[in-house]
Amino acid sequence: MPAPDTPIELFRAHAHKGRCPSGELHTHLASLIRGGLISVWHDRKILPGADWTDDIHERLHRSEIILLLISPGFIASDYCY
Repeated sequence: MPAPDTPIELFRAHAHKGRCPSGELHTHLASLIRGGLISVWHDRKILPGADWTDDIHERLHRSEIILLLISPGFIASDYCY
């Protein structure tokens, strides 16, 4: 199957407290990223000085896939809620 002209945008969110499984997840998604099928965005890509709330909302609204990594820290987070 040929790669799409533009990758599908995936928004990944997780709590910053506790263990973050995102490194392992990135390993599983690596072939899709490398093949240009998906692009993954997360809040660690926010540039210093940027309005992080606007960046998150903009990416959340334009992403085609939203992946929430649910953990006790995620459930307890007021922002994630």
